[in-house]
Amino acid sequence: MPTRTFFNLPEDKRRLITDLAIEEFAAHTYHKASLSRIVARAGIAKGSMYQYFAGKFDLYLYILELGARIKLEAIDKAVSELGPEATLYDRLMAATEASLKLAETHPRLYAIGMNLLRETDKKLVSRVMERLGPKGDNVFLDWLQWAVKKGDVDPEVSPLAATYMFSAVTTRLGQDLADGRLTLAQALPLLRQTLDILHRGLRPRAEAASGGAGRADETGESDKTDRE
Repeated sequence: MPTRTFFNLPEDKRRLITDLAIEEFAAHTYHKASLSRIVARAGIAKGSMYQYFAGKFDLYLYILELGARIKLEAIDKAVSELGPEATLYDRLMAATEASLKLAETHPRLYAIGMNLLRETDKKLVSRVMERLGPKGDNVFLDWLQWAVKKGDVDPEVSPLAATYMFSAVTTRLGQDLADGRLTLAQALPLLRQTLDILHRGLRPRAEAASGGAGRADETGESDKTDRE
């Protein structure tokens, strides 16, 4: 992480180094990213960079943490606007939509996060997770436990299994969005549909059995699963 010397730099110089690092890590995987290219573009000596960061990995962590902070702030804002009585489904929809929208508002930071998900160097990923931790999964688990206490989620549902399902869906949507296979306008309806499937599966079994028939879906057609 940055040293005190980095934070003592003038704001414009800190911003320049940060912006150039974001560009470098967005354009290249960690191992192909070059500290030399960053310092050359910033017009500073490489030795000076080591006064600001211990090395490339520390700089990489700083950028990842910046992206994670922006993502969590966007999620917190979206969820807080729903109010305290929002359902788990509403929270998941608002949080994931806010996260996916970062592909448009902060495309380079979003690309860095996607690069990490595709990273084949498992030791690198482990080092990153040791320092940053799975913040998103922890938030999901907190919400899931809250929904169980409210009676909105079957207490027999495995939190780990639900986390795997939620992560798999949102990760795939995020990757397809980053790679240009989906636009945001295409991704959001898919998100609503997949979260609706997850929501139905998480409901208490008695409620799911009695309330599933005749439920109108987004196309206006009734859910006829129990009758066909």
